[in-house]
Amino acid sequence: MPLTGRIWQKLTWSWAYSTGHPASDQKLETAAKAAWSYALLCAFTYLNDRDAAHELMDHAVKSASRYATRHPDRPSDKLISHIKSVIRCRVKELAAKRSHELPYGSLHDLEQIYASQPDAEQRIYANELLERLSPFAQSIVNRRLLGYTWREIAKQLEMDHTAVRRAYYLELNSILQSFSQRGAFPACD
Repeated sequence: MPLTGRIWQKLTWSWAYSTGHPASDQKLETAAKAAWSYALLCAFTYLNDRDAAHELMDHAVKSASRYATRHPDRPSDKLISHIKSVIRCRVKELAAKRSHELPYGSLHDLEQIYASQPDAEQRIYANELLERLSPFAQSIVNRRLLGYTWREIAKQLEMDHTAVRRAYYLELNSILQSFSQRGAFPACD
């Protein structure tokens, strides 16, 4: 089965970041192609979002372009190492930011609520939580449950994927906080 989609398109970063020297640009392009699989691995391993590999590579190639301009005589293996190092630092930085985000308003919270209760209670709590979400957030939940990535959802909504994710998390977090406040649920008789 041939691979399709944005991730499998021909990868080129030379149009965005040029050192001004054709030989250095060729080294940069070769190094970027060599580091691409590493970017995919890091994006999936640390962020669980293989689409983030493009952002990681853009950031790393921009840095490598400046590095190649300052050190035009460096061998390509040094340039590859630089790109991988920048990718590793950036992905850890993004993962740290996301780790603060996940416990507050992610699908992980819904899974914990759903998995910790018997079936009937699970459905009741999940339905009540979903009913309190806005139609926008409900559409995001439905798409995430169908397996869409944040980027695919953002493309369908014609928005930036970080704005979609942030808006969703903020709304879900506020609803979860309202559940935890006293009197959020009606008293049982």
